[in-house]
Amino acid sequence: MSNIYDFKIKIPSKEIDFLKEKIALTRWPDEINDERWSLGTGLNFLQGLVDYWADQYDWRKAEQALNEVGSFKFKTAMGLHLHFLHSKSNDPNAIPLIMAHGWPGSVQEFLKIIPLLNHGINGQTFHVVCPSMPGYGFSDKPTSHGMNSEAIAKLNHELMMALGYEKYIAQGGDWGATVTKWMAELFPGHCIGLHLNLVLAFPPENTDSMDGLTQDEIEGIENFKKYQEKGYGYYLIQNTKPQSLGYGLHDSPVGLAGWIVEKFQAWTNDSVNKLVISKDEVLDIVSLYWFTESITSSMRLYHENGMIGFSLNPVAQPTGCILFDNEIARPPRAWAEPIYNIVQWTRAAGGHFAALENPEVLAKDIASFSKLI
Repeated sequence: MSNIYDFKIKIPSKEIDFLKEKIALTRWPDEINDERWSLGTGLNFLQGLVDYWADQYDWRKAEQALNEVGSFKFKTAMGLHLHFLHSKSNDPNAIPLIMAHGWPGSVQEFLKIIPLLNHGINGQTFHVVCPSMPGYGFSDKPTSHGMNSEAIAKLNHELMMALGYEKYIAQGGDWGATVTKWMAELFPGHCIGLHLNLVLAFPPENTDSMDGLTQDEIEGIENFKKYQEKGYGYYLIQNTKPQSLGYGLHDSPVGLAGWIVEKFQAWTNDSVNKLVISKDEVLDIVSLYWFTESITSSMRLYHENGMIGFSLNPVAQPTGCILFDNEIARPPRAWAEPIYNIVQWTRAAGGHFAALENPEVLAKDIASFSKLI
């Protein structure tokens, strides 16, 4: 297909050298260190991480992993080029599955789960498509307003049609949960199922929103309240003035790492002074933002989506939901049922970055859900 072509990733060596030079020139601030990161990323932790980034981390391994899975670009009808990973199963009966990431993630989140889905889990196999959202990674950066989750859903659907996948399951977390919800709403004849590892739902109107909730559901609401009270500042900044923030993050690799790494700690297990995922995995993602110069363009999605980026209209497609313990939003099922046609509701240990933290758990849940469609 002329509008789909191979895209091999190869960052010039001079860019890697430049990154190391920028790290060496860092001017470090002071801190009040309570070892809980209550004011943001811990100084000692970040210094150790960027030392490792400059001296030991190997970006070439990250490039190789992306290229080996299958790295491509797709020229959309509007002329925007989307980067995507595409890995087909050898099973002719495999189900097409599109997986949508969010911020501060990337398609790299799916590298561990893709082979599980390709090779088969719980007796089901999948052809996996993972697009980089516009403004993220190697996808083109939007040059005008309007590229919100609804618009991205249309591009993702266009990609699936171009690949010949007339029927597909859409799976998403973070902003990807809003994109895939839009895909289900806009393309009900093609999107045959919706699977979410971030479930967006709101308290019902004109009733007691806490009536009949279990202790676990109450704890989920309390976790979201903690997020709103202590971890919501980034959202408001990126929603209102992402450009102002972008100047600092675009120019400073340490600033970029400090901004992103805090989310990987806070949204997985903020009770420990470490990362749940490996240093290399988080630096793969931070490096992708750095080398593609995409932090500012990625943050603009918050502004484009406003405070929700999400349609409250109900969808008829079967929906599977998996809620992880440390997810930033873990609503009660009763709040979600007016929006989604829920056929599977799973609780699991883990956090926000499910495909990175718990690829086997997420893959099994997707496979189980696919048998209910």
